Amino acid sequence: MKLQGVNEFNIFVAIFCVLTFQTLFVCSKPGPVTSPTVANVTTTSIFLCWIAPLGGNVSYGVNFSNSGQTQQLLTNQTCLNVTNLNSATSYSFTVFAVAGDNTTVSDSATITAFTKPGPVTSPTAVNVTTTSIFLCWVTPLGGNVSYGVNFSNSGQTQQLLTNHTCLNVTNLNSATSYSFTVFAVAGDNTTVSDSATITAFTKPGPVTSPTAVNVTTTSVFLCWVAPLGGNVSYGVNFSNSGQTQQLLTNHTCLNVTNLNSATSYSFTVFAVAGDNTTVSDSTTITAFTRPGPVTSPAVTNVTTTSIFLCWVAPLGGNVSYGVNFSNSGQAQQLLTNQTCINVTNLNSATSYSFTVFAVAGDNITVSDSTTITAFTRPGPVTSPNVTNVTTTSIFLCWVTPLGGNVSYGVNFSNSGQAQQLLTNHTCLNVTNLNSATSYSFTVFAVAGDNTTVSDSTTITAFTKPGPVTSPTVTNVTTTSIFLCWVAPLGGNVSYGVNFSNSGQTQQLLTNHTCINVTNLNSTTSYSFTVFAVAGDNTTVSDSTTITAFTKPGPVTSPTAVNVTTTSIFLCWVAPLVGNVSYGVNFSNSGQAQQLLTNHTCLNVTNLNSATSYSFTVFAVAGDNTTVSDSTTNTAFTKPGTVTSPTAVNVTTTSIFLCWVAPLGGNVSYGVNFSNSGRTQQILTNHTCINVTNLNSATSYSFTVFAVAGDNTTVSDSATITAFTKPGPVTSPTVTNVTTTSIFLCWVAPLGGNVSYGVNFSNSGRTQQLLTNHTCLNVTNLNSATSYSFTVFAVAGDNITVSDSTTITAFTKPGPVTSPTAVSVTPTSIFLCWVAPLGGNVSYGVNFSNSGQTQQLLTNHTCLNVTSLNSATSYSFTVFAVAGDNITVSDSTTITAFTKPDTIRWLNPTDVTTTSILLSWTAPQKFSDSYKIKIMNNGIVFLTKETSLNVTELLPGTSYTFSIAGIAADNKTEGDPIFITDCTNTAAVINATCVGPNYNAVLNITWQPPSVPYTRVYINNYTVYSPATSYVIGGLNYFTTYTITLINTGCGGNSTPVVLNCQTGITSPPDLSNVVLVLITPSTTSQTITFTFKPFSSSNGPVLHYAIIVTSNTANEIPDKSVLINTYNDYTNGQTDTYVATIIDVKSVNPAELSVVIGDGNVYNAYVNGPLDSTKSYKIAIAGFTELNLSAGSRASTGALKLTL
Repeated sequence: MKLQGVNEFNIFVAIFCVLTFQTLFVCSKPGPVTSPTVANVTTTSIFLCWIAPLGGNVSYGVNFSNSGQTQQLLTNQTCLNVTNLNSATSYSFTVFAVAGDNTTVSDSATITAFTKPGPVTSPTAVNVTTTSIFLCWVTPLGGNVSYGVNFSNSGQTQQLLTNHTCLNVTNLNSATSYSFTVFAVAGDNTTVSDSATITAFTKPGPVTSPTAVNVTTTSVFLCWVAPLGGNVSYGVNFSNSGQTQQLLTNHTCLNVTNLNSATSYSFTVFAVAGDNTTVSDSTTITAFTRPGPVTSPAVTNVTTTSIFLCWVAPLGGNVSYGVNFSNSGQAQQLLTNQTCINVTNLNSATSYSFTVFAVAGDNITVSDSTTITAFTRPGPVTSPNVTNVTTTSIFLCWVTPLGGNVSYGVNFSNSGQAQQLLTNHTCLNVTNLNSATSYSFTVFAVAGDNTTVSDSTTITAFTKPGPVTSPTVTNVTTTSIFLCWVAPLGGNVSYGVNFSNSGQTQQLLTNHTCINVTNLNSTTSYSFTVFAVAGDNTTVSDSTTITAFTKPGPVTSPTAVNVTTTSIFLCWVAPLVGNVSYGVNFSNSGQAQQLLTNHTCLNVTNLNSATSYSFTVFAVAGDNTTVSDSTTNTAFTKPGTVTSPTAVNVTTTSIFLCWVAPLGGNVSYGVNFSNSGRTQQILTNHTCINVTNLNSATSYSFTVFAVAGDNTTVSDSATITAFTKPGPVTSPTVTNVTTTSIFLCWVAPLGGNVSYGVNFSNSGRTQQLLTNHTCLNVTNLNSATSYSFTVFAVAGDNITVSDSTTITAFTKPGPVTSPTAVSVTPTSIFLCWVAPLGGNVSYGVNFSNSGQTQQLLTNHTCLNVTSLNSATSYSFTVFAVAGDNITVSDSTTITAFTKPDTIRWLNPTDVTTTSILLSWTAPQKFSDSYKIKIMNNGIVFLTKETSLNVTELLPGTSYTFSIAGIAADNKTEGDPIFITDCTNTAAVINATCVGPNYNAVLNITWQPPSVPYTRVYINNYTVYSPATSYVIGGLNYFTTYTITLINTGCGGNSTPVVLNCQTGITSPPDLSNVVLVLITPSTTSQTITFTFKPFSSSNGPVLHYAIIVTSNTANEIPDKSVLINTYNDYTNGQTDTYVATIIDVKSVNPAELSVVIGDGNVYNAYVNGPLDSTKSYKIAIAGFTELNLSAGSRASTGALKLTL
């Protein structure tokens, strides 16, 4: 460029190392660009466009900066793609037009834009509930971002925004698939990253009301209520004895087959979302399969009030049994653990239908039933009596037993030959019998099945004898008539003879078919009625009558005045005539003897005892020949004394006596018996007699004597004392029972005073106790043991005892000990206890809560009590039950709490580097407090709240927490729920950065946090532990970089530590392609004045400029060696190139610099001397980022670039 009025100066600006020169032109200022627009954005670039200004051709400069660091790009286009940017970062772009001189610029237009954030990665559904999905993702590298989450279902989309890398999306529908699109949002809230999509299902709601709708022996048909929400399928886990199987279904009912009968199965039902992975909370139900039916029910023993049933147990699990029994529509039920049961308290002679079924372990599930019908035994008939008797028949009647309708059987026998008759009536005429014969009749009731019969009742009766025939008077005297007759056909009989005269009747008894009736009045008519008497001495035949007269006689009243066993002393009344002697003929068994005497008495000796002698007494005249009509009298000698009287058989109302007959003739016997001064007599022809109608337990004195055939002459008596049998005691009752004693009482029998014996036995060993009382305390027994007590009365002789009465009773079991709640769940408590010493027992458990008591029975020393409320105190009273299922021990009580329910929805709601805030939902049922345990170190916290902030944790550490509800006893814990989470990762500390000069790097150092760490993200670089430094290379000099150090660990990324780091300086950048624009140059004869824009500070601030002048216009850009040349060296001819001056700009930051060459100022050794107006000059400018002066105050070293 040539200026008017001055010499021509060629001004070149060039870098020393470039060998070309560029000419500078001065241009007018371009118009400003307009409408700068961001046309396209990526994570590392922004594509800018703008509208060119009106006017000449221009190029464009774009300055862009972030955080105070500015860079410049040049272009000839109206669009520019700015690259190598940081993602999600705000950049300010200043666009200006540059005139053709590459110096003159327009006013600038500014636009701010964000680069696109990097995409988020690894979106994960961390926690899922029925109404929420907790999403987390990894933050992208780059600037600070917030996040958007679009989530949709069935075409409907919603959006949530957050500043965190996790978001809990709530108010969702259960079991529903949601698509989540996550993207990062730059700081302008407009620029978004590419999105990352994840699909997740919400948790289905739990199924409810699981029910075993139908149960068989091998299957359980389950149904449940579907949860609200999306479509689900279902899983059913079922287990028995620790073995678990799983079935899947799309329906709300499922038939689980191939099961074992009478077996408890636990069914866990859960809903499965459409991804076949997400499942609901499970719901559990326990059910038993049906037992198989019992078989072969049989009746093994029957009484009037009980039926003993047995049956065959079904195949399969352990079962108990139920027995329903009914009569006339009224049903009762009994339960048992055995395959036999004695059903008691029944009505006699009654048909009962017994339905037997097996009961599974839940005491609810039952098998198909099996039915058997049986009759109880009728009660025995009572009071059999004979109401009419003939020679060939006996008419029997009896009292019907209590109970059902019965018929009757009558067995009757004589001499071992038995017959049977049946009737529906309570009377029966038994015919075709033999007369005068003893028959035994056994009467029993027959139930409606014509098979079951009662105990029998026996009565003995005689048929009526036939009448005697042909009664005849064979000998008559003045005082006697000798009768004979023909015996009737039939059994053995004795005879009775009633004889009467003038209305006065007497009776004689005999075993013979003849009798001499004496002591009659002479010449008197007598009526004799003869009848047969059966063997019972009660039943008599029809009678036969004969009439006869006595003979008149001179000798009267022959009498046996005194009788011994060998003599009879006879006396008689002398006839009304003179003195006579007497002859006595006496005979026995056809052998006759005669004695003579002058007296009216004669002692006949040398006779046989108990022998009938016929004495014929006649008066003998003095010639001892003439005799009167004889008078005959029969007399018996006295029988010998009976011996050895014995009570052979004794009952409550009879004593059967026997004795030894005396030597001598045939005799009958008399028995006098007395009690308390009252005497009765019985006669018999036998040496035994049954004395009846006695009082029980009473002492009787029996006097036995022989009676000669005249039924008058008796022997000396023999006496025996005996007691009747006491009546049986009745109503034996157990009034008090302990573990070692049973207190018995009974009702005393009617009759005399008695004492009592009690025989008691167990397992075949019998002991006896005696007492005078109707109660007895039997001690030293074994507990819970069945004892049979046989009670009998003992008469006053301490020998005679009654029939016994038996009662069975159990001693009280000992109390159970050490009841313990072995296992506890929210709905059950498994109790165990120590069995008492003693016999076999079962157990009862009463359990109560809030005053409501229930009872369970078991044969085991453990019992699982189910269907309880969670976190609830229950009082359990345990007692032993003896084998009669009635006698119980003293009870033992224990109190236990059920477990609280498991808490729900445990979430970490706020996490820091040293704390985690845990929150949860209380269980459906009450829990008094909560126990939180850090599983890592065992530390335990207790709280009554539903949240807890756990502090003093280590940063970036994984912690597992267990949380369980605690019942009011502060001991019973619910099943814990576990959650694992990490504290936030701590940031690195003491981070520093250094940018050394002459090397475009940053040296980053830091110290790790107090806990181990795995890696540190430094911008786009990853440094792994244990390194604590890193060098970032490939940087620009003198550039401020934002260095972000992010520690990463279990808790994700730490809070960033941000450093603003500046790289060091080096020589200014190469200016070979840069046109330096000289602004407003002017000249004088000795000076050149111009201004220029400062050099680029991209390699460091240019703090000094050296203005180099050369008069050798052919020179290219000088090298650094010229920097030591001064104006003085130039004027002295030592060089043609020198440094005119050095401009120090380190304290200012001018937009342009003004230079006057030749103004004479001095800078250290450099003098800015005047120019020579006759010469042409080239001017070079050297920029220094660092200037070092030599001892001579001349530039020696430094970071510099030279531009010509």
